[in-house]
Amino acid sequence: MSQPQEGPRLRSLNKLLEKCLSETLNNFSYAKVAQCFPTLAREKPKRLNDAHAQVLTFLKTNVEEEFKLILKKRNIPEKLNELDALIAKAKQREKDGQSSVQSTMYNLCPKTIIRAKTIPLKENEIKRLESEFLKISQENERLMSELRSKKEQSNFITLPVIEAITEINEIAKAATEIPVEEMHAIIETIIRL
Repeated sequence: MSQPQEGPRLRSLNKLLEKCLSETLNNFSYAKVAQCFPTLAREKPKRLNDAHAQVLTFLKTNVEEEFKLILKKRNIPEKLNELDALIAKAKQREKDGQSSVQSTMYNLCPKTIIRAKTIPLKENEIKRLESEFLKISQENERLMSELRSKKEQSNFITLPVIEAITEINEIAKAATEIPVEEMHAIIETIIRL
């Protein structure tokens, strides 16, 4: 299997890797390693320098291999080259003055495209919420009607009780105003009847 030809985006990605790797490895200097291992740097600087060079080579090789493996595994070179080809075709159509719905879509800003995609979803959600609101309103009306009915029933039951309590209170008040001997006489008269 041959290597895909490097398009502009793949070249940029590889340059970015080189730049990042170079900056990272430049920060791993011999001076910094010598600070970490001062005794070794003083007594055997050649050995420390060799170890430093081996680590640098290992890191560079290992990172590059891993990067290539990831690119291959995810099919990145082909995808980037395909993207380059699509962009080139679109630019050529634009240059030739061809216009289509798809080509005008490239001129739209991301917010407009997202809004166009989300409007139907939002409309469906509004319909669902309106339906839910109608169900809740109907349920509330049914519960209010039930509550009014229960209140009427409770009034029908409590009104005679309130009247009886009022009558008992009036009798008790009247009874407290009558002297005790007179009350005994009334009670005995009622018992004899």
